[in-house]
Amino acid sequence: MSKQYIKKEGAAVINIARYLMSQKEGARLRTIDSLAEEFELSVGLVQKALKKIEADGVIALSRQGRNGTYISRLDSEKIVRLAGLGHVVCAMPLPYIKHSEGLASGLKAQMSSLPLYFAHMRGAGVRAKLLSSGVHDIAIMSKLAAQSYSDGLTVAVNLGKNSYSHDHRVIYRKGEYGGIRRVGVDSDSPDQQILTKQAFPDQDIDIVEINYGDSLVHLASRNIDAVIWLTEAIDMDNVGLAEKSLNHIPQCEMASEAVLLVRNEAPHIKALLRNLINKDALNSHQKKVVTGEITPSY
Repeated sequence: MSKQYIKKEGAAVINIARYLMSQKEGARLRTIDSLAEEFELSVGLVQKALKKIEADGVIALSRQGRNGTYISRLDSEKIVRLAGLGHVVCAMPLPYIKHSEGLASGLKAQMSSLPLYFAHMRGAGVRAKLLSSGVHDIAIMSKLAAQSYSDGLTVAVNLGKNSYSHDHRVIYRKGEYGGIRRVGVDSDSPDQQILTKQAFPDQDIDIVEINYGDSLVHLASRNIDAVIWLTEAIDMDNVGLAEKSLNHIPQCEMASEAVLLVRNEAPHIKALLRNLINKDALNSHQKKVVTGEITPSY
């Protein structure tokens, strides 16, 4: 917070800036009274905050008398900084598949006006924990995984089928499906845990704790007989592996859908994402990265 503000004035600027983050150019500005009531500020403080934000060139307002006041221009980058966000950090999966690279590249392209940074890490559980604790502002995971972290977190944007990955499959050594007894599962991967239970509902199997990224190593060394994984990440024929579809399982489609999660107490970030993200354009960008038409940049 800038030293030029006393405490109440600073709080007013931050709260009004966060409200403005949820708006688009051309939107009608809410009344001073309603903003003062929502943020528990005096009418005078709200008026001063708006005048300060306007004087700094962050917004331009068109006052139309009885018809109200409209936002004729809004600088997204400046308003984010006034809202107390020096940077916006998005926790993402490790970019070991093209879908992840395409998603990061597409988000960066659409949100280029913001100080957006990515933190790549393994495990939806880790990403959810860092989001909940306030270390990160956004977390990306599958729609299926997000259901495991509904306490205190909310879905801001759902990008639809195959935006997170291709469909998951049962991966096993060729000719050995009937002999599957030990199945690898990463405890930080809700997708893997849920789909494993659905894939072997009536089979007597042993769950072996593994690191998701080491799945193929465990298969090759025969520590496990199978794992729920993504075939796009490996050359199946060259490593002597086979696959079995899980498309008959409803949760399989949910595991392929990417969602952007935010904290419940950060509705301004939720609104910002919904304002800035064009899902069709993002999906198109991602597909072009996957097919090699676009070189990812993030």
